[in-house]
Amino acid sequence: MSRYWSDLVGQLMPYVPGEQPQHDTLVKLNTNENPYPPSPTVLAAIAQVSGDSLRLYPDPESTPLK
Repeated sequence: MSRYWSDLVGQLMPYVPGEQPQHDTLVKLNTNENPYPPSPTVLAAIAQVSGDSLRLYPDPESTPLK
């Protein structure tokens, strides 16, 4: 290799994005995945919030608190 990399680096297996485990009892959650849908309570809470406010960042100055 080179003086900057250990020979062990060349022996590492590369990460395969999107690869799923081959075991039926494992659930892959490393990329913020969730195999289950949201609960009805969560869906109801989201439905009650105005869609316009969900896409906005909060006020960085916290103006109402000043």
